[in-house]
Amino acid sequence: MDFNKRVLLSGLAGIVVAGSVAAAEPLVLEASKDTFGRSNNRNRNSGAAEALFVAPVPYIKTLVAFDLSTVTNKILTAEFRFRQHNSMPERIDLVVAPMVNTTNNAAWGEGLGNLGTKGQNSRPGEASYAFSAFNDVPWESAAGGALANLSDPGLWKPSVATLKGLEWKKGGWVSVPIADVALLEKIRKSKSPVITFGLWGSAGDGFYSISSNNTKWPAELHLELEQAKK
Repeated sequence: MDFNKRVLLSGLAGIVVAGSVAAAEPLVLEASKDTFGRSNNRNRNSGAAEALFVAPVPYIKTLVAFDLSTVTNKILTAEFRFRQHNSMPERIDLVVAPMVNTTNNAAWGEGLGNLGTKGQNSRPGEASYAFSAFNDVPWESAAGGALANLSDPGLWKPSVATLKGLEWKKGGWVSVPIADVALLEKIRKSKSPVITFGLWGSAGDGFYSISSNNTKWPAELHLELEQAKK
């Protein structure tokens, strides 16, 4: 075989190999709803607040959800990103964990509360520490059993990150890789395709907060999707 033929066949083989590898398509989702709840204000809602509190102590929990219903291709990689809304002198230990996905849990409402750190009385369906003002819709375990509040361990899957000694500076972005893309795939194919992340931590005095979807800097979910075959 002469040199020109060898070059041509080699090039064709490279095209076949390259064509068999699925390329990735980037997609960025902004938080579809978010809020926070406090154990000492169990029936208050803070869904319209610009700042979502994640500390100083674990009795505060922030919820950030993403609607995966528009994601039609297989998820290859995922990264959760959120912005620090204020600056605090001490570092923080912060937990990020996915909420157990049930139809009931996925249906929580962001709500209209925006009265500082306490929020306002939640209406039925609006998220709060105890879910709703009259506790008529409880949080649920994976088996569908009723849970009392946001601190019940049955509400949370294993954490995707425990960030130790995280510096807290206004405007800083925190990126959390989501290794369990199988969970996202399962949720996006379910009848309730909403992934909710919980954030809570411990630190010194003062409120540590992230920016909500009521600002110019909502939390984001960065995805790489399998490219659709042509």
